[in-house]
Amino acid sequence: QWFRSSGGNRRFILDANIVYCSLEQNDVENENSRVAHVPGPTLNDSCHPLAIYGQHKSWVKATFSSHKAFQSAVRRQNVRPYLHITWNHPGHSNASKISEINESYFDVEWLQRMSYDDMSRMKRRRGSEVQPIHAIRKSGPPLWRMRKSLQKESPSIVSEEPERNEDGLVHVNYSSILDSDGRILQSGLFHLLHTVFRDGAAIVSNTPVIDNHSTKHKTDNLSSDKIESLNEEQLPVAQLAKAMSGGALSHGALYGNIFHVRVGERDSNNVAYTSSSLCPHQDLAYYESPPGMQLLHCVAMGEAVIGGESTLIDALAAAYRLREVRPESFECLVRCPATFVKQRAGASMTYRRPHIVLAEDGSSDSGEMMENEIVAVHWSPPFEGPVMLPPGDIDRYYEAYSDFERILDVAVTSEECDEYDELSQYAKEFTWERKLSPGEVLVFNNRRMLHGRRAFSFGEGLGQRHLVGCYTNIDDTVNCYRVNLREMVLKGMEFGEPAPATLNVGNGTCIIP
Repeated sequence: QWFRSSGGNRRFILDANIVYCSLEQNDVENENSRVAHVPGPTLNDSCHPLAIYGQHKSWVKATFSSHKAFQSAVRRQNVRPYLHITWNHPGHSNASKISEINESYFDVEWLQRMSYDDMSRMKRRRGSEVQPIHAIRKSGPPLWRMRKSLQKESPSIVSEEPERNEDGLVHVNYSSILDSDGRILQSGLFHLLHTVFRDGAAIVSNTPVIDNHSTKHKTDNLSSDKIESLNEEQLPVAQLAKAMSGGALSHGALYGNIFHVRVGERDSNNVAYTSSSLCPHQDLAYYESPPGMQLLHCVAMGEAVIGGESTLIDALAAAYRLREVRPESFECLVRCPATFVKQRAGASMTYRRPHIVLAEDGSSDSGEMMENEIVAVHWSPPFEGPVMLPPGDIDRYYEAYSDFERILDVAVTSEECDEYDELSQYAKEFTWERKLSPGEVLVFNNRRMLHGRRAFSFGEGLGQRHLVGCYTNIDDTVNCYRVNLREMVLKGMEFGEPAPATLNVGNGTCIIP
């Protein structure tokens, strides 16, 4: 074993042994022990236990010993084993000349979690792959919440979890995330991020129409035209999105950083600005890197609006189910790229990618590869162009496409499918559907979830339907969540206790657990 230092010289292991660390010992060295700074509590998603940029708050001062008293107490709280490695220094053969910089400490339990044997790799995958048990449903919470043996969260992380509403989603109060002066409240922000990355979606409730601290406008009975005239600093949905992503909105080139979904908006250059139904889809699938989070703030839903329910379905979980019941269709959608397009005045975009993407692990066996973790789904029927496949693949592609469409779109299921068809039954059970109320922000992961809308019309009386939306970048948002998760772990968990597993976010790569 070796590591490469600057300049290309290799340093080889001179000595390696297990030492035992205690946080309860006095910082006094003696013949049986020594004091050193070592990596502190590590996260499940920590890719390396050492602070490569120097000491920081996750490092701790600890007393080490190979004394039998420490060894016998290794299972006691705050006592744990570390692998201590001493590296030889090029040009020096005498160990006494080796400086402290040539020593490394590795948490043994971390090494075991990061092991690359088949059993360890499978265990990590079980902690991150999105399956139907994780998906939101037509009614009730995700199935894993009903099976204690499947719950991955540590109680110390979720002890203050906001209440899960009758609609199956967790509702987080806006005032618990941003105070009246616009300051971010870290506990509430963490609960929102944790919920969205676990369940795929959440609702922020009691959201004001306008950000009170940034405007002198009266907030009562603002018209849709007046709301549209507000800038992003005055809109709560924008402040919420910025809090989730570290300070920035994204993907504003085509529709602006803020977009308003209401009938007649922008001369209806997108079907979203009509009253027609929207099939389940991801936004901006023709981008190389589509948006991460999408936020839709309901600022008006008139009593006369008939229909217009919002829908969600977990695409990663649905792809997992497709592999179980239609493996040939699954394989086709992994292998055959689709074409996603955006062609209109001011836009000419195309991108080709498969509908389902699997993690790469170096396997050369195509059959084994089909069992790899699902790391992304790309689905947006309104924005699909010519398939551009070889003639021999066309029929099979459309058969597979039809299978996946039936498992994703309950509208197709209702109209064309047998009630005993297992694909259609999945769509019926796992499609979440509800009409939003004013003051609610639907927050969902655009990489994992497909969203849609039922067609609507206006009866007599007040009939305005107006949603204000925006996007965040997936990488910025994941980073914000993981930083917050690390802070929560360091505050609330025991030394060395593994953090809750993070489910795959759908951005085309495995989460390193």
